Amino acid sequence: MPRLTKNAPLSCLVISDGRRGIENQALGLAESLGRLRITEITKLVVSTSNVFKALPPKIQLMLKSRPEDYGITGKPTIAIGCGRQAIAPLIALKKAHGADIFTVYVQDPRIAPKHFDLVVTPEHDALSGQNVQVMIGSPNRITTERLSKEVQKFSDELAKLPKPRAAVLIGGTSKTHKLTPNVHKKHMQAMRTLFEQGMSVMLTTSRRTPDWAIDDYRKITAEHKCTWMWDETGDNPYFAFLGSADAILVTEDSTNMLTEACATGKPVFTLPMTGRPGKFANLYASLEKRCHVVPFTGTIDAPSYEPLNETAHMAEILLHRLVK
Repeated sequence: MPRLTKNAPLSCLVISDGRRGIENQALGLAESLGRLRITEITKLVVSTSNVFKALPPKIQLMLKSRPEDYGITGKPTIAIGCGRQAIAPLIALKKAHGADIFTVYVQDPRIAPKHFDLVVTPEHDALSGQNVQVMIGSPNRITTERLSKEVQKFSDELAKLPKPRAAVLIGGTSKTHKLTPNVHKKHMQAMRTLFEQGMSVMLTTSRRTPDWAIDDYRKITAEHKCTWMWDETGDNPYFAFLGSADAILVTEDSTNMLTEACATGKPVFTLPMTGRPGKFANLYASLEKRCHVVPFTGTIDAPSYEPLNETAHMAEILLHRLVK
């Protein structure tokens, strides 16, 4: 492991393919580490051709075996990667610098965990190993300070939305879930129920949300005064939505959004999707037990719970393994 002097600042390289949901997991872990010990964080977006992206990491390393091949310069103390495109760069860094660098992969790498110093993975992935650390959901960037700052940043817009407010977070079709017209109708009805109860609604969609569904969301938000649907122009108010909400409704396809919602300590409810949840059923069970997350049935009343702060716990484990 890297030799560290007491309280010496750390340097951390965050590696991803640039997708927000992927990058935020690695960045969230790095930022949480920085709250424990001064850490200089730099980001690297791995940009390669679609043909190269489709290759297994082993083949990628045969073609690009050095850190420089991925645009990496210098030698960070720690490298945290998330997403398939971070695997080859992390292994290249380890081969180049050995014990002088600590590599962390977030998610199930689908290759032997031994290639990394630490693997941080959702417990519902059922991965185990000596250097594997499991957590409920995925790492995120949610902190009380960040939420407060973002609420203040968007205070003028939020002032137009009387309390109580509900944040509605819509995902889309994935490997395990589908956003079909039938479940979309249920999502629309949930929004109508919120409006009927006199709630303001803050709505955000994802890159996986189909255009036909987005069109319907635009129509329903246009029909009601106390709504805010982010149209992907200007700064993203996602954290402000979470911070100012009295309740949060999340489609059940997204580990990230469910975990981020629970990190606020607010009442969280799921909206249904079609498909076979498979291992996601274990996530739902964990979140119900830990944070009282249940399907939305028309009311936002729910028992209180301590905010889910798994990211900070993972950062503590990372630092302990780094300096032991």
